[in-house]
Amino acid sequence: MRTILITITLFLFSTLAYAQEHKAIEIKFREAPIQLFEEVIASVSLPIEAKSTSEFSKISNEQGYTVEELKQKMQLLARLYLDTSIKEKSKYTKAESLLKLLEVIGTTTYDQAYLQMLTGRYIARSTRDYKKAIPYYEQSINTILPEQDTESQLLKLLNYDNLGNIHRIIRQDKPALVYLTKYREMAYQLRDDYFIAQAESSLGNYYNKLNQLTEAVQHYSEALRLSNRQDRPFLKADLQLQLARVYRELEFWDDALQYAHEAAQAFEKLEKNGYRSNCMTVIAMIHANQGQWNQAIDYYLNAQQLDLKNQNVTAQALNFHNLGEAYFNSGNSVTALDFLLKSNALFVERKSKHYQVYSDLLIAQVTVADKKWELANKHATSALSIAEALSLRQEQIEALKYSVMALRELKVYDKAFDLTDKLIALSQMEQEKVATKPSYTPSILAEQKLKLKLNQIKTEQGQLNEQLERSRIILITVMIAAIFISLFSFNQWRMREILSTELAHANETNNLEPISSLPGYRGFIEELNTHQTDKPTAIALISLTSHMNNDIYQGLEENSRVSKIQMDTISGCFSGKAFLVRPGLFAISVKEPIQAGLLLEKCSKAIDKVNGGTSIHMGYLPMPLLTDPQIKLTPQTHFGAAQMTLAAALSLGTDKDYFVTLKALNFAPSAIFSTPLYLHLEKGIVRGLLKVETNGDKKQILWPKWESDQQFQHSEIN
Repeated sequence: MRTILITITLFLFSTLAYAQEHKAIEIKFREAPIQLFEEVIASVSLPIEAKSTSEFSKISNEQGYTVEELKQKMQLLARLYLDTSIKEKSKYTKAESLLKLLEVIGTTTYDQAYLQMLTGRYIARSTRDYKKAIPYYEQSINTILPEQDTESQLLKLLNYDNLGNIHRIIRQDKPALVYLTKYREMAYQLRDDYFIAQAESSLGNYYNKLNQLTEAVQHYSEALRLSNRQDRPFLKADLQLQLARVYRELEFWDDALQYAHEAAQAFEKLEKNGYRSNCMTVIAMIHANQGQWNQAIDYYLNAQQLDLKNQNVTAQALNFHNLGEAYFNSGNSVTALDFLLKSNALFVERKSKHYQVYSDLLIAQVTVADKKWELANKHATSALSIAEALSLRQEQIEALKYSVMALRELKVYDKAFDLTDKLIALSQMEQEKVATKPSYTPSILAEQKLKLKLNQIKTEQGQLNEQLERSRIILITVMIAAIFISLFSFNQWRMREILSTELAHANETNNLEPISSLPGYRGFIEELNTHQTDKPTAIALISLTSHMNNDIYQGLEENSRVSKIQMDTISGCFSGKAFLVRPGLFAISVKEPIQAGLLLEKCSKAIDKVNGGTSIHMGYLPMPLLTDPQIKLTPQTHFGAAQMTLAAALSLGTDKDYFVTLKALNFAPSAIFSTPLYLHLEKGIVRGLLKVETNGDKKQILWPKWESDQQFQHSEIN
């Protein structure tokens, strides 16, 4: 019964850890996609091509991964290639190749759903044909709809997010709201504040675009409340950007500028130029809404430089459009038309109908003002056609007005009369629609402003109340603890000296080599564990090769005496400590900066004076093994790596003293120091991730093989 309970507990813990890992990857994708991309690229050897699952299984074994692990990396890499933050040459071609690979190796329902999502994302990113992409996202959801595991829930969350934003882009407001609401529901099912805050922010953005500011404020306030609980710089900066947009619509100009500038500074630190460009655009619009067109043009130009650097063609086209509007309103219609035609050409090229309709309308407005009737009629006709296809009634009315004006000036009266009748009919329908809606009065705007301020005050008050409550609980807890501690401390003090003495003696005995009673392997491990600030500059294993069996040839007593002399002699060659691993083999921890060759030379001369007649071999590791301070390697891993370098030095022969050093390059992943160590180190050397130095011939080094390698690979294939 106890065994069953333990098994169930371990299963639950492993399931929870697996779920948390997938959530962490999804959050990192959203917060730091460039860093995640670099980590994935560094952890695999590309390109990977397979025509069958068995071929892919073989590749997985060669790279030191299970099939599922490597498959997940390929799925993540394909999605990263399709992210706007990743600036990689031919990234869409590489993404397409990965999609073909995933189609071959996909075996589960989840694999099929993930591939469908990626296909939709590929179409949306590469062709901007959003309507064509939508069915793939929907099919992905339907494929895993019954699944409730965390992995599937995260995929559904991603699909709902994408579908909501795509429908919003193409002005299909009702489906957009449906999917964004499902996005929010799925975030609450996952019970993660980060995803909930992002979903609330997306709904706030949706309502802000529709000018329903009360609803937008409610969702942004909730997102802001949740974001304050966590340290997520990208989430906070994105919310600052969204709040700047709301304040802009509410005409809180100073607050809007403050939030926009703070968001821009945060995005600059995060190296997210695309979002920083959005901040510049928001700032420009704030100035434009106040009639400050010259300031608006300056910020639009700043945004344009960022988009050009970021190679974001759609963003460049939108900025051309914004610059055209700004120059037109500042009285420079020639420059305005030049920018607008550039913008229009890019929208036509990328088939962005949802943007092109507004580009055509603005060109028609400018050309009507400049009395360029042919060009005005051309773009008004184009705008009318697109607006009808997208069911945009207001845009149809505006396009008809420009067409009628142009046709009258061109003396095409019959067509002008026909369009006038159509314009009147649409205008009447729009008036009836407006009449059914509640009027938007200044009092409603004032109410929305007050609600926003009230929500902010409530958020701050809630935070203060939480801090006060925590302080009270802490104070009560401290008082109770102080009483118990005062009662308990006297008795503990009496036992302290006895226990301290016993513990010190036990630690000292535990760290000694059992036969010679000299500091041994455990002492060396403890030395590496205890040094947090004054860390060694290097560690090494030194072999007095001819003395490795002296415990047998000399006997216990004599060998212990000689080993003590040898250890003291070696210790005098450098600043640090020496430890006896076994007869003739010493581990050292070096505190001073010293090269491997010089250290070997010093040790050789010292040993020759007291106990010569032996060649010396040394495995040397400069510290730290990995430059990233966040990655922690165990002392056992350090010792194992030193063993491998010593084995390499021993393979060079006994004609002279040899050393071999091993150093990980900056781009080396931590996986090369994972179990089985010898196998991964060997692969790291072959891939050029580890730098090897020696005073011998590198080509003559015989690296030790992991003896279970062949057996391991055979069992993995079976």
